[in-house]
This record gives sequence, C-alpha cells and structure tokens, in this order.
Amino acid sequence: MCVVLHGMHHRHVRPWELFETADGDVEEGPAKNSLSQRSLDSFGSANGYEDEPWVVRYARRNVVRKIFDREVWIQEPALRQIQDTIFVQAMLAAVLVAGVLTAVFVVVPGGDLF
Repeated sequence: MCVVLHGMHHRHVRPWELFETADGDVEEGPAKNSLSQRSLDSFGSANGYEDEPWVVRYARRNVVRKIFDREVWIQEPALRQIQDTIFVQAMLAAVLVAGVLTAVFVVVPGGDLF
C-alpha cells in the first residue's frame, strides 16, 4: 500500500482497466475470445489471464509508466474505512515491534562479554 495514495484515497488503475474502450469492453486482440471458448472449469488450464490482450500491452510499458500510472479515487466508503483500519493497525504494530527491538538492544550489555 502506497502511503501517498492511501492518504489521498486513490488507487492505481489496474492493468486490465487501462486498455478499455469507450463502450466499456476490453480491447480484443487478433485472437478474439468468445464466451463459447472460455472455460468454466475452476482448475482448468484455460482459466488464466495470460491470453488476454492487455497482458502484452502492459508488459511493453516502461517501468516508470507502470510506477506513475493513472490514479482513480476510491468511491466506496466501506473500502476506505477498511484501508484506514489496516493502515492504523500496521502503524501500531510497527511501533510495538520497534519498541520491543529497542528494549532488547538497550538491555543487552555492550562490550566484548560474549
């Protein structure tokens, strides 16, 4: 979780959302996937995203463009509240672990005693 994006309640646009057309459909490559070709088997080999048209286009993107990708505002208030709770819990856990480590290193005597 990026602290800056969390503070602004934003998220990066997912790779499959980057290459959507105006009508809401994902752009299809030369091998168009129809509903009859897709597998409904959960454990089947055809149940992957590797053949999706956005995979190749996203792999060709520059690393800097992947890092500084487009952002959208998180609209769901419940999701923002969950993320805030996770963030506060992570900060409290970090303070607790840092305090314990500090106490351990203060208590251990210095010098060549070991």
